[in-house]
Amino acid sequence: MYDCNVVVIDDDFIILELLRIVLEDVIAGEIVSFSDSTAALDYVKSSEMNKISLVICDWLMPHVSGLDILAALRQNKPDCPFLMLTGNATKKLVVESMRLGASDFVLKPFHTADLTTKVERLIHDINID
Repeated sequence: MYDCNVVVIDDDFIILELLRIVLEDVIAGEIVSFSDSTAALDYVKSSEMNKISLVICDWLMPHVSGLDILAALRQNKPDCPFLMLTGNATKKLVVESMRLGASDFVLKPFHTADLTTKVERLIHDINID
């Protein structure tokens, strides 16, 4: 288990709960969840982000997109890993996300093993730097 704090952002409550269940087996720290993308954007811009080691965020949400949250994260905490969740990984999304600094992608619907592997790799990379 990794001792770190993670922010999870998705407008689907079922996905948020599934992410929480999966992450509880990987991390020993706090899991901060947002279903409201506007509130998530405010959090990402706040000083509370200083304690966060990883952001997992849906791409397509009402009001604020995952790309908007990623752009704000890069301004506030440029080295924080960002895992994009999407059910629609178009070439345009991938290119734009990589340009903004996404660390990796997980396609919905996802397998928990795939998500766990990617989260562990991103957290491990933080801890060895």
